[in-house]
Amino acid sequence: MLSELVMTDRVAFVVGALLYGLAFLLGLVALLLRRPYSRPVMFTLLTAGFLLQTLGLKLRGAEIKACPLGNTLEIAQFISWSLVLLFFIIGPAFKLRLLGFFVAGMAVLMAGGSLLVPHWDRPYPPGIFGGNPWIELHAALAIFSYGVFAILALVSGMFLIQQHGLKKKQFKGMYQYLPSVQQLDLMAKRLLITGVIVLTAALLFGAVFWLNNPDLVPAFKLAATCGIWLGYLAVTVLRMQKKLVTRRHAIACIVLFLLAMGSLWPVQSGRDSAPTEAPELRTAILK
Repeated sequence: MLSELVMTDRVAFVVGALLYGLAFLLGLVALLLRRPYSRPVMFTLLTAGFLLQTLGLKLRGAEIKACPLGNTLEIAQFISWSLVLLFFIIGPAFKLRLLGFFVAGMAVLMAGGSLLVPHWDRPYPPGIFGGNPWIELHAALAIFSYGVFAILALVSGMFLIQQHGLKKKQFKGMYQYLPSVQQLDLMAKRLLITGVIVLTAALLFGAVFWLNNPDLVPAFKLAATCGIWLGYLAVTVLRMQKKLVTRRHAIACIVLFLLAMGSLWPVQSGRDSAPTEAPELRTAILK
């Protein structure tokens, strides 16, 4: 009985979220005590949480026979999973201090918070993509790009905190452990470009389906997705032209991420209201 319980997807999600929460508490306590947290311990906790979350997504995917992006809980889990994965990729390379702490905080907020709303884990029939690889790839890339934008928002928030410390001439506490504003600004620029490229690819794959089935894609879903893409594209262009830099760039990235997250819930609600006997329509409006 215990082995069966441990191997369920929801239990894996819960334990993964608890490990993310433990990692965040470790960093918080260390900061309150005005000392750096143990990076090996932080990395170990995040790795363990990531592996459990990966297991949960794998089990859920095997159950529905598709990439697990069929309801709000799965979307939140996938975004937080992408966020932690990106931390493992860029963290060691750029050695951004305190990034693990902020990543753990957002991961537990999204992964753990999604588990607290039962309606977000609404059941749906297997095979939600109807065997259409274009839609499945579109959905996976789109949600992964939101993971990129999530870590971009964190880096932008760290930039604003460090910039505030410099203006107030505060160099103790959290400020002494944050990366330099130059390092954070450069990382934000690279993440922005990466996120726009991934989201553009997602829209191109989705366009393959939309051109053949324009009536099956709700106007709100199309407008919301294109609006977010245009927003990030505009910020990228302005950044490359050096017309939107430093503080304004960081604020724009945070606001756009909040808008992107806000757009997911109405889109998902529209999908949830679709009849289960019309799998092609449910596939089309999947975010």
